[in-house]
Amino acid sequence: MPEEYLTTRERILLLLRSSAEPLTARDIMQATGIRREQEVYAHIYHIALSSKRKDYVVILYPPRCESCGAEISLEKPKRPSKCPRCKSERISQPKFLIRGRDEV
Repeated sequence: MPEEYLTTRERILLLLRSSAEPLTARDIMQATGIRREQEVYAHIYHIALSSKRKDYVVILYPPRCESCGAEISLEKPKRPSKCPRCKSERISQPKFLIRGRDEV
């Protein structure tokens, strides 16, 4: 099916499933034409919810504080504003991949 007929979530799913390396929300925005970072995170959250009944799994590479090196755990995909440990605002973006359940 041509890509212009796919929904935004289907395009994100195909992009993350075919990617060789984890992608940030900004990478996904550039590839799909989405304008807001929060919208990408919302789509990924819903794709992850759907994955419980599907044959794939969403892999989250959590953000890290670039000052103290702390890994920041997330309940929902988002970009944290500050490090909970040192309060630095130098935070790397979370990255995402999608793989089949049998590949993980």
